[in-house]
Amino acid sequence: MFFGYLVHTFTKQFFMKRIFLPVLLIALLASGNLFAQVSGGVRVGGNLSNLHYTDGGDISESDDSKIGPLFGLYLTAMFSDQFGIQPELVYSAMGSKDGDAKLKLNYIALPVLARYQVAEQFHILLGPQIGFIASAKYVEGDYDEDIKEDVESLDVSGVIGVGADFDRFNVGLRYALGFTSMFDSAEGDIKVKNRALQLVLGYRLFGN
Repeated sequence: MFFGYLVHTFTKQFFMKRIFLPVLLIALLASGNLFAQVSGGVRVGGNLSNLHYTDGGDISESDDSKIGPLFGLYLTAMFSDQFGIQPELVYSAMGSKDGDAKLKLNYIALPVLARYQVAEQFHILLGPQIGFIASAKYVEGDYDEDIKEDVESLDVSGVIGVGADFDRFNVGLRYALGFTSMFDSAEGDIKVKNRALQLVLGYRLFGN
């Protein structure tokens, strides 16, 4: 059910935008022939996320952080012993809180990360992430409002992280910095962007 939900939501979003999906599918199907070392598996973890507000001048502040899950699939394709790429498809619960009020922003995210192996077990990741809004709610006490129509449907972020591999298991720590303002501010100049510290645990299902 989890995989079916991811594929359904992801495919719907991409066909609406008419971008990236054909390229992604072709790349994944061809990866076994193009790369010497291909592996992949499942990933679970958590976000410590918030929203950051700036106006390019006096305002630079953030809401309190909110904890949310992330889970999905990953593929690692190595060009050589040191360099490769790591695309992923994940469901990521983001947002922030302010006292009893919570902003819940849930995404289907596609990070496409360059991977550099600094040692046999340790690696560095760097690259872009595209997130498609799956749901958005404002919750305070018993009040629950769907605000998906008010949130930008596409979130573009930059991701940097480190990771380690232990046989079939891998762990990682990442930071995602949003480049896209998620709301149209009433003041016009204020930008509201996602930020998240991510801790992930993966299990390799195939490959070396």
